[in-house]
Amino acid sequence: MSGAETLSKKMPFADPEGLSSSQEWNVPWLAWAHGRQLEDSIIHALHHGYRLIDTAQYYGVEKVVGSAIRKSGVARSSIIVITKFWSHWHHDPAAALRQSLADLDIDYIDIFMMHWPNLMLKEGVPEPWGAKPDFIDTWTAMEDLLLDESLGLKDKVRGLGVSNFTRKLLEPLLERCRLKPLVNEVELQAMNPNLKLVPWCQKTGIQVISWSTLGSERINERNQILTHPLFTDIASKHACSVGVVSLSWAVQRGVIVIPKSSSLKRIEDNIKLVELTKEEMEELNNAEKRVGRMRLSDTIPGIQYKMPDGRETILGWTKAEFGWEDEKGEWLC
Repeated sequence: MSGAETLSKKMPFADPEGLSSSQEWNVPWLAWAHGRQLEDSIIHALHHGYRLIDTAQYYGVEKVVGSAIRKSGVARSSIIVITKFWSHWHHDPAAALRQSLADLDIDYIDIFMMHWPNLMLKEGVPEPWGAKPDFIDTWTAMEDLLLDESLGLKDKVRGLGVSNFTRKLLEPLLERCRLKPLVNEVELQAMNPNLKLVPWCQKTGIQVISWSTLGSERINERNQILTHPLFTDIASKHACSVGVVSLSWAVQRGVIVIPKSSSLKRIEDNIKLVELTKEEMEELNNAEKRVGRMRLSDTIPGIQYKMPDGRETILGWTKAEFGWEDEKGEWLC
């Protein structure tokens, strides 16, 4: 099984008439580097078969991403472009969409996503759980981008998704939505494998996208995904890089991966997936027990926030409010 075959997917796009169409892509792509390096990396990736670019307003690189797409020479119609709007736009997704279209300088966005379920009424100041508009209100406004012709945006976005949602958040959204989210992009790596959330999303027809499948350079020595013998031994057996082991593991679970890299060689290597055995998949599924459990979201400085009452939160919400943990601190995902 080749990497290209493994990563070939079909994405159904929501249709206002209740119909659906399919668009095929090849290999997902994400780059978080900045400036010229990012532009060159994206162009190189597109020239080597990658056909999905995942970005966000928060990364501050939409203009660079749009420039890379145009300079690549790859037809826009063959590229899936995903972008996400930040929490201070929850009251007005239409304005957020117009901003991203202008910054990317493209005619349409394939999938427009709510980056986090948390609300900010003012940029940089998270609101507590229960503040309005809540994530369901925001989703309703997102649906109008496709359903309300008076907004004039129906042809500017082809599908909608969410990011960093748990089952706790998705269940009430699914009860009230007119258009189901196409995708849910979540942290998924060997020390936070989301063994419950992934099959539940798949059962409900929501495609899971994984961010930080290879861990993070931010945590250095704790990022054992690239160094622990569990991963290096499997890589040796398949004569592949350690990173490819984790990417292959996620893809064999039916998850779309969006690896980032500024290394041109690594961009080329990451497309060469391998087929892991059932035993190897089990080893990797249980890596958190052997290597240790860690949530990378807890290590991102920009989303840690102490509320006025002293509570330590992620963008204003506790882990229990997210549905990541119960009140006793037991992991739920």
